Amino acid sequence: MEWRDKNMRDFVTIAKVELKKLLSRKDTWLMFTILLVPILYSVGLAFESNVITYTGSGSVTAIGFTSAMFQMSQSMFIFNVILSAIIGRSFASEIESKSLRLCINRIGDRRLIYFGKELALLLYSAFIDVLLIATSIICYYAVLTRNPNVANGVFCDNRMGTEIAQILSVSIFWFITIFIVMLMATKLKTLVCVAAYMIFYIIMNLLSYLNGIKYFSPLYYLVEISSGSSSTLLDVTLFILYLFCIGICLTYIGVHRLEKMDL
Repeated sequence: MEWRDKNMRDFVTIAKVELKKLLSRKDTWLMFTILLVPILYSVGLAFESNVITYTGSGSVTAIGFTSAMFQMSQSMFIFNVILSAIIGRSFASEIESKSLRLCINRIGDRRLIYFGKELALLLYSAFIDVLLIATSIICYYAVLTRNPNVANGVFCDNRMGTEIAQILSVSIFWFITIFIVMLMATKLKTLVCVAAYMIFYIIMNLLSYLNGIKYFSPLYYLVEISSGSSSTLLDVTLFILYLFCIGICLTYIGVHRLEKMDL
């Protein structure tokens, strides 16, 4: 019982330390530029900019605008690249510089270190999601409602379920990115991790269009949910199951690699 309590304390401590490191590093601040998406988009639409235009058939709700900002952020591949670089920097660079050895000498259990770093990255991603939701809603009411042709001032409508599913799907995809790049970081250096992820992203995109094997690509579920089809609930359920399955599998492989690694 004491051994379990000690492991839990060490795990929580590692996660807290890693999360503080993530939030204090200047390179991780780059991910906060994602908040500029709803800010610039709402300002552009509110003041009828010629650069930013709205082509929808009707006005949008606050949740609808938030969903659109999540999908737009995901479509801007740069934020996936930034996230992969942050993940690589938090793990691959520590392996490369041998600084991870100090943590291993102090904690002892390599599994806890891997789990703790992974949890910190997941919490960091979730924190970005919450900030993006809050910023989108604030921009909607503070700025976008100045243009009634685009924003109707309503918080949600009968499409709320689909729009929440679209927000959730983007968040899930970023979680999957963490699992994938964490595994890559056990073998590759930071910059190589970013390059490998970019190639892997292209492969996932191609797989999402191939019948039979498209279900193995997370981008397939992301696109299906984003389309707002009648099977959105089923797609979200399958995507959540996909997240758990790939998370468990990739984490297991990553932990196994870290345990066998000569540091």
